[in-house]
Amino acid sequence: MPSIPIAAVFSFLKDMRGRLRWSEQDLIATLKVTRTDASKILMLLQMQGYVQKTESGEWLTTASGESVSGSKSPRFKPANIEQALSALSARLTDINGEAHSRFKISKAIAFGDFLCGQAKCQAADIGIELRRRVPGKGRDKTEERDFLKQIAAKNRLLHLQPHEEWMSQRSHRRVLAE
Repeated sequence: MPSIPIAAVFSFLKDMRGRLRWSEQDLIATLKVTRTDASKILMLLQMQGYVQKTESGEWLTTASGESVSGSKSPRFKPANIEQALSALSARLTDINGEAHSRFKISKAIAFGDFLCGQAKCQAADIGIELRRRVPGKGRDKTEERDFLKQIAAKNRLLHLQPHEEWMSQRSHRRVLAE
């Protein structure tokens, strides 16, 4: 079995929402997996009813696949996503410069269907890694979630979430220079 987290696979299905059909090569390029792993992933997704192979050998995401991946109909212009990412980058740089901020942002990456060059896309997913400014205090997930909500400020073009390692391994764009 491939050792890729299911969340990464579902992020790929979410990316494919705006495409009628896609290929095994799209999965390989997005998730940075081998052809062997891609075949296994596709077989598992097909067995679960999340994808279906077409007569031409391409793939399509089923309604179940769209639902389980949390995708929404693409409705945003890529240019608007880019503007939101630029504003977020500036905001994160400002936060890192604030000495009184509880957290420092050590990594921020964006991923989603806006990277695929489609005419319309979903909100960009942003993985953010936080580090406490005051060391020694335990990790409080609620406090981190609240901090991410403040950063997002109800921006419907961006979906902020705690960074997970798989996010850096799939195709993405840095939002904050490391």
